[in-house]
Order: sequence, then structure tokens, then C-alpha cells
Amino acid sequence: MAIVLVLIVLLALFLIFRKKPKKVGEIHSNQNHYFDKLQFSSDEFYTLVEKLLTERQMPDTRVMRTSYHEASILSNKREYLRVERKEDVFDICAAPFGTGFFVSYWHGEPQHALRDMAMKIPYLGSVVESAQGTTYYKEDTAGMFRACVKDSIMEAIEQITTSQGVRGLSEAERIAFGK
Repeated sequence: MAIVLVLIVLLALFLIFRKKPKKVGEIHSNQNHYFDKLQFSSDEFYTLVEKLLTERQMPDTRVMRTSYHEASILSNKREYLRVERKEDVFDICAAPFGTGFFVSYWHGEPQHALRDMAMKIPYLGSVVESAQGTTYYKEDTAGMFRACVKDSIMEAIEQITTSQGVRGLSEAERIAFGK
């Protein structure tokens, strides 16, 4: 009986303290594109993007695979490629869809339950907001991170469409997808 209790406690501790990606809090942007008549593996796309991100040697960046339910907790899960750096999170999705393949990304901030709750309390919220502050350096490096992630996605798309002989993104589509 004691062994079962210890196992339950250890399992509970594992579930509480395991490293798992935080949910995305505020969403800043979402872009997607459908490639008709392109068949490709999600896993291969993610591997290519991971390689391109690694080559860019961005400091303080974590790249991992994560899964989200399609709807409820009982529904199927979909794998995403997550790229994190400080207060920036990209969840990238690539998957077959009908006769084609689509790529999308969600860019936002990690969810901070305590900070978000404090921000809703009158006066305390303004104190928390002013304490966070920013600098040109923080904004510049965050902007470079976002540009590197988007460029990696674009480069992966270009490599795949070229190798498959499928029309890639037009200049207008590249601009819209990179926003």
C-alpha cells in the first residue's frame, strides 16, 4: 500500500513539475498558406525548419515539438513545432490537407497566469506593467528573433516547393505570410 502511495505522489510531482511548453497567452499574429497539389510530411517540414533555425544560432532560443487537441480534451492531437525566446512564442503547423499541404504559424506571448491575474487588479496592474519596461536592445533582439523564425519558415517552404516542382509563394504572398 505504501508503494502505491509513493508511486501516486511521484506521478503527481512529475505531472506538476515536468517541463512542458506554456500555452500561448496573447496572440499577435497568425498566417497560413495552402499549397495545392503538394504532398509532404509534417515531420520532414519540422525537421527542415529545426535545421534552418539551428544554423542561425539564435541565443536563448528553444525549439521543441508540442501537441494540441483539435477541439476537446478527448479529440485527436496535432503536432506543432514550437520556437520560444523570452517573451516570443511561435507555434508552427504543417500538415496535409485534402489534395495539398498547408503551413501556418501563430505568434504570441507565453501565458503568465500570475502576471495576467495581477494585471486585472486595479493599480496593481499598472505597477506590474511599468515594472516590465523595455529597451531598444530588447525590442531589437526580439525583432531579429521574429525575422529569423519567419525567414526559416519561408526558406523551408521554398526548398520544399522547388524540390517538388510546385509553385512557391509569389512576392505578394511572401509579404503577406511574413507579416
